[in-house]
Amino acid sequence: MEDVPKLPDEHLEKAKEIISRHRTKKNCSRCYDRGYQGVNQLNLAITCHKCVDEDKVTQEWRAYVRDTPALAEAYGDYFEAEEEEEIAAEEKTQVSREPTRRVAAGRGQRHTAQPHRSVGR
Repeated sequence: MEDVPKLPDEHLEKAKEIISRHRTKKNCSRCYDRGYQGVNQLNLAITCHKCVDEDKVTQEWRAYVRDTPALAEAYGDYFEAEEEEEIAAEEKTQVSREPTRRVAAGRGQRHTAQPHRSVGR
């Protein structure tokens, strides 16, 4: 298991600000309107999946990590690996979006015979 450094408290406050900016609902009973459900043992905020746009939070947090030298040194490697995987996945989807010949559904398939039903009985 990799050793992930504990996030300093001043950056945790910034993370909470980022999370609160990307809330999609005004009232949430799951996170009590904070946008995060708590903090884990690494001092990282756990976003509420019910009322927060997690993709936007992740994008803004990555930008914050890149712009903060201390965080870039500590966490930069983790985001670079994820970004490389995302780029590879995007390239894969672009290749699969090439035009393909579609065949109408049902052609060439055998239909099972259904019993005859009398009308009017």
